[in-house]
Amino acid sequence: MASAQTTLPAPGTTASAPAPAAVENSSQTSTSLKTDLPAGAAEEIVVTGFRASLASAISAKRESLGAIDVIKAEDIAKFPDNNLAESIQRVPGVSIGRDAGEGRNITVRGLGAQFTRIRINGMEALSTTTSTDSSGGANRGRGFDFNVFASELFSAITVRKTQSAEIDEGSLGATVDLQTAHPLDYKKTTVAASAQGNYNDLRKKVDPRLAGLFTTKLLNDTVGVLVSGAYSRSRKYEDGAGSVGFDTTATNGGYCSPIGFAPANPGLSASTGTTATSCSTGVPRPANTADNIAAYNTVNAGNGNSVHAPRLPRYGRLTHDQKRLGLTGSLQWQPTSHTLLTFDTLYSKYHATREENFIEAFSFSRALSNNGKPQTAVRQAVVNGAGDLVYGVFDNVDVRSETRFTDFTTKFQQYTLNGKQDLTDWWTVTGSAGYSKSALTVPIDTTLTIDRPNSQNYSWDYRDNSRRPILNYGFDVNNPGNFGFINGTSEIRLSTASSINTFKNATLQSNMRVTEGLNVKIGGAYKKFKFDSDATSRADNSLLVPGLPAGTTVADLTRTISGFGKGLNVPSPTPTSWLTPDVDKFVKVFNIFSNTGTFLQTGVANSSARGNIRNVTEKDKAGYGQVEFNGDPLFNFPLRGDIGVRYVETNQASQGYQLVGAAPVLVLADRKYHNWLPSLNLAYSPTQQLIFRLGASKVIARPDLGNLTPGGSITVTGARSVTVGNPDLDPIKAKTLDLAAEWYPSRDSLLSVAYFYKKISTYIQTLQQDLPFNQLGLDPSLLNNSTTVVTDIFTSRRPFNTDGGPLKGFEINGQTSLPLNFLPDWLNHFGVLANYTHVTSKITYILTSAGGVPVTTTTAALVGLSKNAANATVYFDDGKFSLRGSVAYRGGFLVSVPGQNTGNDVNGQSKITTVDANATYQINEWLKVTVQGLNLTDAYVDQYQDSSRNSPFINTHTGRQIYFGVGVKF
Repeated sequence: MASAQTTLPAPGTTASAPAPAAVENSSQTSTSLKTDLPAGAAEEIVVTGFRASLASAISAKRESLGAIDVIKAEDIAKFPDNNLAESIQRVPGVSIGRDAGEGRNITVRGLGAQFTRIRINGMEALSTTTSTDSSGGANRGRGFDFNVFASELFSAITVRKTQSAEIDEGSLGATVDLQTAHPLDYKKTTVAASAQGNYNDLRKKVDPRLAGLFTTKLLNDTVGVLVSGAYSRSRKYEDGAGSVGFDTTATNGGYCSPIGFAPANPGLSASTGTTATSCSTGVPRPANTADNIAAYNTVNAGNGNSVHAPRLPRYGRLTHDQKRLGLTGSLQWQPTSHTLLTFDTLYSKYHATREENFIEAFSFSRALSNNGKPQTAVRQAVVNGAGDLVYGVFDNVDVRSETRFTDFTTKFQQYTLNGKQDLTDWWTVTGSAGYSKSALTVPIDTTLTIDRPNSQNYSWDYRDNSRRPILNYGFDVNNPGNFGFINGTSEIRLSTASSINTFKNATLQSNMRVTEGLNVKIGGAYKKFKFDSDATSRADNSLLVPGLPAGTTVADLTRTISGFGKGLNVPSPTPTSWLTPDVDKFVKVFNIFSNTGTFLQTGVANSSARGNIRNVTEKDKAGYGQVEFNGDPLFNFPLRGDIGVRYVETNQASQGYQLVGAAPVLVLADRKYHNWLPSLNLAYSPTQQLIFRLGASKVIARPDLGNLTPGGSITVTGARSVTVGNPDLDPIKAKTLDLAAEWYPSRDSLLSVAYFYKKISTYIQTLQQDLPFNQLGLDPSLLNNSTTVVTDIFTSRRPFNTDGGPLKGFEINGQTSLPLNFLPDWLNHFGVLANYTHVTSKITYILTSAGGVPVTTTTAALVGLSKNAANATVYFDDGKFSLRGSVAYRGGFLVSVPGQNTGNDVNGQSKITTVDANATYQINEWLKVTVQGLNLTDAYVDQYQDSSRNSPFINTHTGRQIYFGVGVKF
């Protein structure tokens, strides 16, 4: 009789224990499907290491009643990944979103992170952190941030792509189960550890990555104890260019017209000092020359609505410093084969600082009230065929050097108790209870600037390379004497934030075997989820800055960014070094974090913070019935499956602040809704090697948390906006159909094709309109203590339910070892894993409306959906030496519809391909050495605006990561 030895590794070691029962006997897995060997097979086949984990994962997929994909611990430990998201992207249909050079969240079959539910040790959980604005900023939604966790903490990952009645509701994309290691799955006492160095070729720093595990059994192997831990630090640069979006040239009042040009822009006004010869007080209009008039007419085509220009053309460096600590503990008691109690704990602390340094032209994004674009004169202009102002020479340009510093921490903790009791040989009861908490705190988020108003002879040039513009500032940006720290122009922005998510879960299930091959499951679940967001912001307007103390100059507040642009090929004469505000020096001189005086920060009373002071509580009660059957013993027919229905009642309560006049008032909103969710999974096996699958279900995804507030927020400086929520939103609903054919020619080989269709009947969109403040129905006193006026344009946003649309696609997945029998035995250990996913969808997006009625619409794909995605891995593994290379491709996708700023139909992200590699050599039974390389081609993250113009938004890279180290196991 042949056998396969599957293994579970400790961190940094080869594996030595069977797969965890929680995965092998997971909720969509029936009685083990026998896998007879072909005639003439060897009497015993022993497979260890990486190939064994692949075979174990294939076995779990094969035996499941529903459509799942599994990664076992050996995969996680040996794939060269920074965190869990990067491990999961190897699964067919899964793509990842990146931040700071690491995977942050996942998309499954085209559906974004908010449509995927995550369970850790069987309990739903939510972990959130923050990021750069272009990567999504602070996560105050339902999407799970995987970069909080080290991959070494987990023994298995299961991605469930079809629904069963017993699986928690809330997912349109997938339910992902993360499993930590359990002590009773190990055969004997094990101690393991690994140590690696992490080198980034852009930052040129070496950082530590450590992991360890200890497990043992006590009291005649009835009690098991396991602890594990992982720590890593990662310091990176992220260099690149950006525009902060493209606006029409008419936005913010347009450019200053030449002397004598009619009509004059800006219009004549004594209050702003605008005259026939001045754009504003002390700022002269450009001369009435043929070149100046031609340039002005070029940028003013279509009254300034036919030409788009960058808002803040700039280069910048982001400095990331990330520390990740993770701990797990597991205690198991199994006094008999009929009783099992498991208590699991998980703790993770993710602490990071991020400093962003930009040298930028700032006046193009501001109105005349902020000394912006209407003071700026254009002397030369070239517009490309798409309508972008790709070349321009300007006078009276405000140049700014900006530093933004953010310090943030996410602490995650979870405690779960799972129990299983066989009451008889046909009746088993299982239950669980758990608590999890994710606390994101941002105690420091500050932006500091030094400025040079009304610079002459500034130019940009995007003609040769839209992602690498030539930026000429017209002066030496390294000279402190060329900058000032100016009240009313320079800024000190201060804010704090926090976001806490807690889950309390309980489940109880009765599993009765009616007869051989027929099981009935009846169960219930209770879940209480609470989201609590808080924020503060500087009470005084950020433009109110103190004067420099006697004897203090700009040089005393700044430092120099140098060595910028490695690998960027920044075109000359664009500077690769510049002066930037130094946070530590600002703290020393002004004590900006004192939270007193002009630096006092307030919450509810502050319009900039108030919108993020809100909470949502959901109490979910669910009950279900599910029948599982195996046709072989029942009626001698190879059909397995489950059919069931889940009923769930959701009680939702949300709080937020609205303005009554100019006073903030706490508003409470309650609602209750319920859903019936039927599901069906069938698996037909005409031969031992072939399975045909069908899955069908009704599913829901609850509205994202940020949309449920009954309150709103307003931002009066920078990107001016007004955002309000809608607590009466209905969940997004869909009917799903999955079809698959799977062929298993051997234990470690698989070829499968799957088709999936989701009819999304309801969707949630955010209507975005650009309107003057005096058309928003808000009290003008909200603009007090700012330089913004009531005629300045604000972006208004509000979510509402709309019709959905279809989503459909297919997956192809192949995995096999390649016995090259015609070659020497040492070459007979190759293998290949490859998958491809194609997804399409259609959603009608509302771009503008009047009185709640759509006026302008567009049809596009779902936000976050990549039409094409693929992964491939080639490996060699002979048990002593292991070598593999992996390629991950994600096609372009939409970030938002409509796009930000004026006249952009979308914001999007371009396709990206990453290449990773891993080599391991097992020196002896207890020692191995490893070398890993991530992002070996130094792939760039590229975002754009508008589907037809493809205007640059950001384009950055973080360099290559090289890991090298050793692993030991005793």
